[in-house]
Amino acid sequence: MVSRELRQSFLNFFAERDHKVLPSASLKPTDETTLFTSAGMHPFVPWFRGIVPPAYPRVATCQKCFRADDIDEVGRTPFHATFFEMLGNFSFGDYFKRGAIEYAWEYVSKVLQIPKERLWITVHPEDQEAPEIWRKDIGIPADRIVPDPTNWWGPVGNSGPCGPDTEIHWDKGPEFGCGRPDCNPTCTCSRFTEVWNLVFQTYNKTESGLLEPLPKPGIDTGMGFERLNVVMQGVGSIFETDLLAPIRAAAVARARTANPSLPDSLDAEGELAARVITDHTRALTFLLADGFTPSNEGAGYVLRRILRIAYRFGRQLGIGQPFLSGLVPAVVEVMGPDYPEVVQAQDRTMAWIEQEEKQFEETLERSYGPLLEAIQRAKSSGLRVLPGEAAFRLYDTYGLPKELASDLAKEHGLTLDEEGFTRALEEQRTRARAHAEKEFSFEQRSGYQSYVAKTEFTGHHELAGSGTIIGLVQGGVPVARLAAGEEGEVFTDQSPFYAEAGGQVGDTGWIEGAGLRLEVLDTHRPVEGAHAHLVRVVQGTAQVGQEVSLRVNRERRIAIARAHTATHMLHYVLRRVLGEHALQSGSLVEPDRLRFDFAHFSALTPEERERIEQGVVEVSLENLELRTEEKNLEEARAAGAVALFGEKYGERVRMVQIGGVSKELCGGTHLGSSGAIGDFVIVSEGSIGAGLRRIEALTGAEAHAYLSRQRELLNQTAALLACQPQDVPARVEGLQAEVRAAQKETSRLQQKTAGALAGDLVQRVEEVSGVKVITARVENLAGDAMRTLADDLVARLGSGIVVLGATIDGRVQFVSGVSKDLVASGYHAGNLVREVAKIAGGGGGGRPDFAQAGGKLPERLDEALAKVKELVAAQKT
Repeated sequence: MVSRELRQSFLNFFAERDHKVLPSASLKPTDETTLFTSAGMHPFVPWFRGIVPPAYPRVATCQKCFRADDIDEVGRTPFHATFFEMLGNFSFGDYFKRGAIEYAWEYVSKVLQIPKERLWITVHPEDQEAPEIWRKDIGIPADRIVPDPTNWWGPVGNSGPCGPDTEIHWDKGPEFGCGRPDCNPTCTCSRFTEVWNLVFQTYNKTESGLLEPLPKPGIDTGMGFERLNVVMQGVGSIFETDLLAPIRAAAVARARTANPSLPDSLDAEGELAARVITDHTRALTFLLADGFTPSNEGAGYVLRRILRIAYRFGRQLGIGQPFLSGLVPAVVEVMGPDYPEVVQAQDRTMAWIEQEEKQFEETLERSYGPLLEAIQRAKSSGLRVLPGEAAFRLYDTYGLPKELASDLAKEHGLTLDEEGFTRALEEQRTRARAHAEKEFSFEQRSGYQSYVAKTEFTGHHELAGSGTIIGLVQGGVPVARLAAGEEGEVFTDQSPFYAEAGGQVGDTGWIEGAGLRLEVLDTHRPVEGAHAHLVRVVQGTAQVGQEVSLRVNRERRIAIARAHTATHMLHYVLRRVLGEHALQSGSLVEPDRLRFDFAHFSALTPEERERIEQGVVEVSLENLELRTEEKNLEEARAAGAVALFGEKYGERVRMVQIGGVSKELCGGTHLGSSGAIGDFVIVSEGSIGAGLRRIEALTGAEAHAYLSRQRELLNQTAALLACQPQDVPARVEGLQAEVRAAQKETSRLQQKTAGALAGDLVQRVEEVSGVKVITARVENLAGDAMRTLADDLVARLGSGIVVLGATIDGRVQFVSGVSKDLVASGYHAGNLVREVAKIAGGGGGGRPDFAQAGGKLPERLDEALAKVKELVAAQKT
């Protein structure tokens, strides 16, 4: 089977057996405990734990995954990859071990028709039930069922669902093995390949290490799609399957274009480079399509690292310039039919990668000098190795790959201290893990878990309602009551208050009951699915079970809705003006204020900014109807709705449509038409990172107030200039021309004054240790005139040193000149003037023949100049 047939056969098999086939979740997880979606079960962790009721009892998926744990193994083994697909079937309290084993065996033996005698089984030693099912019900001979203590899976992150597993292995044949008669899947030789892992999710592991039984045991299976293709296509590695071979071929073709001497048959190092480039380019394509962006921390750092590794291997193949972006179309051609997101993001992905490659080229240029310095220091100290810590600092500071540091060290007769580098890297990772464990600790959020999915949000249709208090939390810990004057979090069974999400800030307002009055300061989600009102008790005591009325601050909510609707309009206009790549990457929606982050690679021109602002105003003036409707996720995507990166979408989604111009998946609050946003004005635009821009804008009352202030400032300026507001630009331009003319005339007069001064000052020459020296305090000369005067004096002396000082606008300015013959003798204008300026509370420096400096203590100017002769006498080196 080719890969597309194989993928579909798996999904069809389980669909026919009452499994709901769901699309792959994003590589960007919705929880904060992990950086990437790394397993097929990852999106279903809340279902397994019973935090959220499962939407379906049986599910099947082909899930996109990314892991960088063993990135150094990529290309060195037949199966390792960073990006991969995971086929999986899941049971949430439905079938368990017997059902999972029976389904798996039926699929591999009957659908795929893999010879039964070539399949082996491993089980966990303490699992007594699974081996019995394999032996008695399936008919696997006992000698092909092998206990393996590593047959335990999970959890994802520091805590979560886990349990024993059983695995199906493919036997390639004894000719691939170690030759031992007892060779089996636990052997480290290359004879056996794991095909399918059936995990019996039985426990929840707490952060303290305890194993707590799950409310309902479940099934989580994972079959590596790339590995399965190796078996079904009869090839030796994942890089020979139809999933990766075309990408590898494109990489090698690019290398041969750049390096015609590359042999037809790659050697081991060349093959490793081709494989790494293939895997990493595919991973980059999917990560960027799912909304990740390169950065120096977290997931963005991992993305940047794999790009730089791939780029380095390109250089190893003889490619000396950016090339990875040119391989993206090969990835899209293979994967695009099944993952339309990579097709839609292709142009943006290529632009991102090209920019990162160019930036890395600059990084290599910047790090080359410091690396040579580190090598020279090592050699000067008599070392024969480049210290690992020094190489790691270059890696950490500049992103310089260890291998490049090692190669250059070899060229200078040194070896790299690999152990020291690894130690420094591990120390950094330990610090990062400690930080992550603190930041992402589940225990810190455990007090909120019982309130997940317990609040019905009614705020799309009403701003007031009634409900019952179902929980109170203070400092992350459930409490029985909140008394007057205290602050805490209130959970109710129903609420019109919008909890902060999708960039929209939470609502404020009031919660009231019999003798009770709570001011709602904010509404947020302390954990996914829990809807908390942060309150201050103004009157009475809040207790669980109380009936209350809830009332949102209406004016504030409407102002927020204006800004939120404006973000949708801005998103539409940005893509129309700049291109489809200008997708939203983040936002903040406050009352009549918005911050909008988007992908773009250069600053907006004044014309683009004007077109964007005007475009939003035009949509507003059309007063288009804003409609919302619930749809199936696939239906919404088919209708052209834009899904925002990093947002979690269930199978049913809310689509917000503004006329026929904007369709987005959004759970936020809006008004009824585009015209309701009122005024719209962009107040700033700038960079927030490589390839990311940020617009800040105002709507409604804030926009009106901003424009009023601008108008008032214009009127005040016009009054000061004694002209009409419309004449201000011309009047200012005229004044600027007058100022430039006056400055030019002042400079001419100062140059004339400097020429006259030179004749007087040259008569005040003194001799210090055989060197002619002129020091003088000059007034009424600007910087250019002082520099001209110093040059003139040095020329008149022929051989000598000049130091001049002046007070300009309350600060001290110095210039110093040294004739060329004295420079050759060791005198240095920059060093001299720096020491002089220190006395006047400043500093500076410059070239050996000319330098300038400044100071902030004008009262010490004369003292500083008096020091010149002493410094000249001591300066010669």
